[in-house]
Amino acid sequence: MWIESTLRRLKVGKRAAIAVLALLVPMTVLLGVTVVAMQREETELDQAIDEAVKTLVPLATLEYDLQRALTDELEADSGEAVPDFDGLTNSIDRTFTQLRGDAGEPDVSPGAIDDAMNAWQSARPTVARLVKHVKPLHIRDEPSAGNDVRVELNRALGDIDQARVHLSRAVRGRIVAAQHAERRQLRTLVWTWAATLLAGVLVVAGMVISIVRPTRELGSAVRRLSSGDLAVRIDDSAKDEVAEVASYLNAMADTFALRRADLENEAFRDDLTQLPNRRAILARLESTLASARLVARPVSVLLIDVDHFKSINDRFGHAAGDEALVWLANRMHSTLRQDDAIGRYAGDEYLAVLPDTSEEVSLQIAERLCNVINAETDPRKPSITIGAATAPGDGRHGDDLIQAADRALYRGKDAGRGRAMLARA
Repeated sequence: MWIESTLRRLKVGKRAAIAVLALLVPMTVLLGVTVVAMQREETELDQAIDEAVKTLVPLATLEYDLQRALTDELEADSGEAVPDFDGLTNSIDRTFTQLRGDAGEPDVSPGAIDDAMNAWQSARPTVARLVKHVKPLHIRDEPSAGNDVRVELNRALGDIDQARVHLSRAVRGRIVAAQHAERRQLRTLVWTWAATLLAGVLVVAGMVISIVRPTRELGSAVRRLSSGDLAVRIDDSAKDEVAEVASYLNAMADTFALRRADLENEAFRDDLTQLPNRRAILARLESTLASARLVARPVSVLLIDVDHFKSINDRFGHAAGDEALVWLANRMHSTLRQDDAIGRYAGDEYLAVLPDTSEEVSLQIAERLCNVINAETDPRKPSITIGAATAPGDGRHGDDLIQAADRALYRGKDAGRGRAMLARA
């Protein structure tokens, strides 16, 4: 896996630090962004509400004061302060001017503003006259004038109420837009949090897999190695601690394999001649016989004895005797066929195993060995005598064949040495 191989270029400690940072850093940043975003949305909502209040309060105040005027509460005798109609009028004018400037925004309805402006323009003349004639109205003392004022005030109140209704629709869009923006922002933050958590979980999962999987492979390799499987090897191409342990384990497995090969060589190979020793050649004989019985094929053995080997040691020394045995082993090994096997059976005796070989062919091979070896004229090089036996005629088991070949070998020695004899002469 590409991600795992990339992560394994880093040490385990660095991967753990990256996993922690992959969670903490995005979470910390996202937490700060969330706080700032929520504060901003809350501020925008508060501003929209404040604008709505500042926009509608002057109209509501003016409407309230005109109601008082309608009920003769503006009489000087009442001792109350005269309302600041001029200030209220200017404030309402500024409100409409600001709203007209914001009419291009998506959360401000131009139609509602126009309706509110028209209603305000209808009521403004009456308000303007009140600004000029703020004094006790004495509506009760002048009935006709009072009726006219009442009618005019009622009309102005109706127009202002319409202006307030339309203006409420216009500014309500700001509040609704702010609320919708807050909800969108909240949904965005929720999805961002979810994506960040998912990304963090994936990063941590990748880190865990990059540690757990090679650790399991390492444990499995250790179990196989402990059970004797010295062929096990682990990929140590990564750069982390697990790869370092894997390289040590591979080196240990290599050492164990070499040591076992040395032990096997010592256990099954003759130190002097480097031929299979007695144990190895007997094991080869038994396995060859077992295979031959399955297919009903003959197997022959040659028991080879060095003639007068003691005289070589006596005349030329034991070193010369060892050299003679090594020379003899090499010549016989090179003379035999590729599938034949030869090993050192005893001190100066050798045993050759000839698979799928009849009695006649075994005699031919034995005679060829005698001719090659006995043709040597160097007194340091010995001659040989060979006894041959073939299964199943001379025996079905290894011991029987060797005994039969040994009897033939002694007949050959009695006949003058340096020759090959069959068990059934």
